[in-house]
Amino acid sequence: MKATVIILSIVLGVILLGGVAFGAYWYGTSQNDSSSNNANNNSSDNSNVQPKVVTEPTCNADELTLTLGESDGGGAGSLSLNLVFTNSGTRECTLGGYPGVSLVNDNGNQIGSPADRATGEDAKTVTLAVNKSAVALLTYPEEGNFDADVCADGATKLRVYPPNDYGYLSVASPITAWCPGFQVGAVTAQ
Repeated sequence: MKATVIILSIVLGVILLGGVAFGAYWYGTSQNDSSSNNANNNSSDNSNVQPKVVTEPTCNADELTLTLGESDGGGAGSLSLNLVFTNSGTRECTLGGYPGVSLVNDNGNQIGSPADRATGEDAKTVTLAVNKSAVALLTYPEEGNFDADVCADGATKLRVYPPNDYGYLSVASPITAWCPGFQVGAVTAQ
């Protein structure tokens, strides 16, 4: 029995010593890596820093301006307007697909659901030269066509996400209530 206790003590000691040795090794290598990174980061020599170059052709929200325009769309019981995206950046870029559109109030809270994508449209990529525009048709139902408890009031702005971008643009909204049937079409050339 005494021999078993001694052997177990030796085994546990070896395991503990191995764990401490590994921990010391790991701590030492991580400190060396971070200290060399800190030395590089604190250096005043920025000759190895490359400027950010945008290689994706997609138009980003910060390269676009958004205005609202008249449209020929809409049908019985609905109205429509064009979301006009203008390339205000310094490079040619592309828009392809559907923008994301939500109605929001003055506090930025979403009113109702985001616009559904119009069905039956082929999304094509539109190339925008600087100062050129593309449009997407926004269709919305007239609030008077619904019972009072169906629509959500309080909208003051449109929040519009260009296709394939997480940035958004805001514009004052002529639509003050969200109702079912709020939808957006794909971006097309103007």
